[in-house]
Amino acid sequence: MQINVAQLLKEPLGTVRSYRIGELAGENNENHVEGDVNLTHTDRGILVTGKLTADIKSICSRCLGEACKQIIIVLEDEYFPVIDINSGVHLHTEPEDFTIDNTHILDLSEAIRQYIIMSTPTKLLCRPDCPGICPVCGQEFARGGCSHRDKSYDQRWAKLVQLEKESKV
Repeated sequence: MQINVAQLLKEPLGTVRSYRIGELAGENNENHVEGDVNLTHTDRGILVTGKLTADIKSICSRCLGEACKQIIIVLEDEYFPVIDINSGVHLHTEPEDFTIDNTHILDLSEAIRQYIIMSTPTKLLCRPDCPGICPVCGQEFARGGCSHRDKSYDQRWAKLVQLEKESKV
């Protein structure tokens, strides 16, 4: 997701260019990202704004199967050039800033990666009603019954389980 912004940096302040993004992102290029971004020439660099959708693939937190989810990313970041486009002078940038490299390439990959991480649910599920797996034998509850389902429980709940059994009598 690299964009050459050399010409945009030579344009007057406030000039806007629109780009269509449609690429793979993430650690193993497993997440498809697409949408539109606008690049605006500001007095300090390039302001990137846009709305992207990303298809996230991960592991279900309950059944350990494949889980997919579509998230919406709203970008709004400013990128700062490390070299002045007209004079070639190196400019000072902070380490945490997003930068435009020496060849005037603006790379959206890191920003999109960070937005995906922030937008991904901590417990991704394959479906909202996923029943999970048996903690004893590993059988998926969705594929059928498990003999451990009613027998296994955390021993700290033993008194409550006993009360429940007594109340049914």
